[in-house]
Amino acid sequence: MPAMRGGASSGGLRPWLGLAAFYTASFAVLAVYMQFFPVWLRRERGLTEAQIAVVLSAQTLARTFAGPLWSHGVDRSGRPRAFLRGLALASCAAFAVFGAVDELLLLWAAAFLFGVVYSPMHPIVDALALQEGARGGFAFGRVRLVGSLSFLVVVLVVGAWVEHRGAGIVFGLLLGGLAATVVAGLVLPAGGHAAGAPAVPTRWWDLLRSPPFVWLLVASSLIQGSHALYYNLSTVHWTQHGLGEGEAAWLWAEGVLAEIVVFFVARSSFDRLRPTTVMMLGGAAAVVRWTVLAEVTSFTGLLLANWLHGFTFGATYLGTLRALDRRVPAHQRATAQGLLGAASSGIGMVLAALVGGFVYERWAGRAFLTMAAFALVGIGLCWLLRQKADRAQTPLANSTTAKPA
Repeated sequence: MPAMRGGASSGGLRPWLGLAAFYTASFAVLAVYMQFFPVWLRRERGLTEAQIAVVLSAQTLARTFAGPLWSHGVDRSGRPRAFLRGLALASCAAFAVFGAVDELLLLWAAAFLFGVVYSPMHPIVDALALQEGARGGFAFGRVRLVGSLSFLVVVLVVGAWVEHRGAGIVFGLLLGGLAATVVAGLVLPAGGHAAGAPAVPTRWWDLLRSPPFVWLLVASSLIQGSHALYYNLSTVHWTQHGLGEGEAAWLWAEGVLAEIVVFFVARSSFDRLRPTTVMMLGGAAAVVRWTVLAEVTSFTGLLLANWLHGFTFGATYLGTLRALDRRVPAHQRATAQGLLGAASSGIGMVLAALVGGFVYERWAGRAFLTMAAFALVGIGLCWLLRQKADRAQTPLANSTTAKPA
């Protein structure tokens, strides 16, 4: 990634503010959805843990198929802002369906519809932020952490509310947050191809013809997918073992704070390491974290373990983005990040969520050990990718210059 200054230049301030507004609104939605929507499904719709895993898997399954298609459309058209505005509006309409259904099959269908239009927004706005950061002179991590700060504040406030007033408010909060995301889309920078540069015709499956690129996606999907049980059932698990929703909110907020530290402080350190090294650090932290969560339910013990989120998510995410940014041409970046989202938050998350959900039904917290196994396999694939790159210096995309992974 090109060297960027931490703050935006005068020419980059307006794009920075537009992106920051969108990150703030969309991550507020993400905070409520990830932590409290499973609680809403359990308390307001009466679903079991396995049923919750099935419903939430529909959303990530939808992302697997829809994400690359939307992202590829952005690359072909050069109009990321238009896509983000349309997806935000469609997400608001799709989520409203949850308020009208209560049967498992219909909830699954609503989650799938929501996943088609909501989840693909994140890789598209990340690609837009990377592009605008290069143009305006600001670091991607610095604007991305605005979203993390929004997540942190919202999860604490809503956690305290749910603990004292119940989960009934969750649906209304999510619908309101999605409406705010629609409004924030109005101030996004346009992005798109450089002035005077025509769009370059591409096919999304061209990227999948590169074995190292596919290996990278699989490794990332295993490490990031290992978060599935944490995302879907950690609050349910902790509250069943005596913690309140407010305490669970503090644990989530702590993890996001650790992520902010990684994005803001450790970025320069990670830049000196190879992308696969950064990813393996994230995977190793995941193995330790999930092993601890399999045995520990005390608030103090969980506080100590959750600091590792900065590495399990943050390091893995930054390492993968750096690999893509170095090796994928500019006109394929959104497509590549859509494929990354499909792999790490789609296939990997669906597989881990289903395995984790059904294992949890039988062994409760010990199901986190299966997440540790996912991360361990991801580390092994990163190592193999690194060794292959050392031997052959093979680029991830056929049209790029070879660099070590």
